[in-house]
Amino acid sequence: MSMTIGQLAKVIGVSVETIRFYHRQGLLTLPIKPVSGFRTYTNEHIKKLKFIINAKALGFTLNEINELGDLSSGCKSFYDLAKSKLDYLEAEIVTLKSTELKIKSLLDDCCIDCNAEVCSVIDELYK
Repeated sequence: MSMTIGQLAKVIGVSVETIRFYHRQGLLTLPIKPVSGFRTYTNEHIKKLKFIINAKALGFTLNEINELGDLSSGCKSFYDLAKSKLDYLEAEIVTLKSTELKIKSLLDDCCIDCNAEVCSVIDELYK
């Protein structure tokens, strides 16, 4: 099956510009353009784009996706990269939970009907 970039974008559910971006980033090979006609994309391009989109949804960066896409790297390389990503995400969750608790505490101290000229909660942020 061969298709144009527009058809590929429609099948995958991304914009043509997204596909061009992945070309520029070196994540997706650019098909050879025939002398007369349009570049044609194949099922391999669909497969690669799905891989990129699914890896991005898991939080992998484009550089990490490039590493993951190297099929010769094997399971150990994937494990190491995925474990590193998980460690990072777990640390981010701890930070976000701490921030959430701080904001909830500020909201608990806040009075929505307060008519003061200076908000004591905002004043606390200056300290």
